[in-house]
Amino acid sequence: MNIQRGSFQHSEGYVLEYEVTEPETLTSPYLHILFHGFSRIEKHVPPVFARKQWKQADRSVCLSFSDPIHRFTQDSCCGWFLLGEEEFVPKMYELRASLLERHGLKGTVWHGLSSGGYAALKHCMRAGGDDLAFVISPHNEPTVLPQWEREAAPFRHLPGMAAPETMTDIIEDWAAPGSSRFLHALVSEKDSYFALEHLRPLIRSLHGHESARAVMLRDGRGHGFIKDADYDSQLNEAIQRWEAHRARHSATAAATAE
Repeated sequence: MNIQRGSFQHSEGYVLEYEVTEPETLTSPYLHILFHGFSRIEKHVPPVFARKQWKQADRSVCLSFSDPIHRFTQDSCCGWFLLGEEEFVPKMYELRASLLERHGLKGTVWHGLSSGGYAALKHCMRAGGDDLAFVISPHNEPTVLPQWEREAAPFRHLPGMAAPETMTDIIEDWAAPGSSRFLHALVSEKDSYFALEHLRPLIRSLHGHESARAVMLRDGRGHGFIKDADYDSQLNEAIQRWEAHRARHSATAAATAE
């Protein structure tokens, strides 16, 4: 396994750190990009990278990002990857493109839990690919969360801090003609707040379109706690559904062109 760490520098001094893992034996045809969620600094010294919870992770090319807020201050456990976004995002997308080309990969799976799910879904929408967003309890509107006032509001006036957007606005054109991106969202059965106040508005905004699926795990768990076995099985199912969706889209496009 080849593991490389690097960072992007912001004109205001912020730092976005990343880790790339490239296996000697590659079995996944996709690039996996991971965004972590809430992270307590006293438990996790930055950089903070999401744990890879699926069996074939060690045979997949993975790119993990650490929220820049953690290098900037020890007074925030969650930044929604907003700090320095305008300068960092083009560099993130360039790195993604280079990894896709280097390994001949045919798409990206964007992983994220909670605030990381917010980031993953946003970038799946905006990176310009027919990709898969595999997200757990994603946020719809960060500012309504108690965590926002504690973790982000004190820093909202920093130069380069992006404004929080409502996810239903971001994904307004999710199912636009010509697109074959796919959303697979999970929520644990005791995570009722995020299921009702965040995930439900997202799914409703897509009006039952075949490009989105939400699953409640009957696992007896609350927010942020997904069993590795569930993560693995749901990811496999999500990829299968995404591939089928892309195949149908390609077949329809080919038939229309004839």
